[in-house]
Amino acid sequence: MRYEVALEKILPKMKEIQGVVAVFLKGSIAREENDAYSDLDLYVMLEQGIKIEEVYDDIIFSLEQYNNLLYKELVEIICPQIVGVYEDMLHVDCYIVHENNYPQTDDIKVLYDPHQLLAEYVKQDLNLTVEMFKESAIDSCWFIFQYDHIVDRGQNLWTTEMIDKAINNAVKVLLYKHYPQKAVLGKKAAHHLPSDIYDKLNVINDLNNSKGHRHAVSEFMKLYERYIKELVYDVWIEGFEKVYDYLYRKYA
Repeated sequence: MRYEVALEKILPKMKEIQGVVAVFLKGSIAREENDAYSDLDLYVMLEQGIKIEEVYDDIIFSLEQYNNLLYKELVEIICPQIVGVYEDMLHVDCYIVHENNYPQTDDIKVLYDPHQLLAEYVKQDLNLTVEMFKESAIDSCWFIFQYDHIVDRGQNLWTTEMIDKAINNAVKVLLYKHYPQKAVLGKKAAHHLPSDIYDKLNVINDLNNSKGHRHAVSEFMKLYERYIKELVYDVWIEGFEKVYDYLYRKYA
């Protein structure tokens, strides 16, 4: 696969950068769930005290050992991150972290660690906290309520977005029961759900377009009644069941 070729060319130069103490992968490749379309989630660990400005050019040089980057941008979300796209459209996210400050969630695949800094890495599963579950329990239905108002206003450009958000939160709720260690990922981990539920979600997703959105909501509310309501009913805010009943009667 492309990522294997990319790593073969990137890693030797990455190891030579002064201050780089480890390199590892996360994401679907580290979880061994990748395919030909997977992004390259690369983590570069620096010695404490080394600033990204000191190594940025060297990291870019290493990344471009594979191919020219058509696009590259330094952003900061969880940590400093170089977002890049190669000429062959391989997408790389290169995260810059320090040895005592890096996200310890999900699996990793170590590529370079001469000082065994990652030897005691213990991943934190991507479980939902109770509060996160409660939030998704509400939002999985609340976004359909928002959809209802948007449709009534005739603002149809928003409809598919509201349904998509409802689906993502519904998947989190379902994963909380069926595959809790990946629940935070939402739709990205939906394939871990029982096949009958997963198939129904795919049908809803296929219907979620400018012409089929009402049918998508109808199927979503039927799925909600059958598989989700019993999981979330006890954590709904008092009175929210009336909102749900209104939506179910109208769309299911």
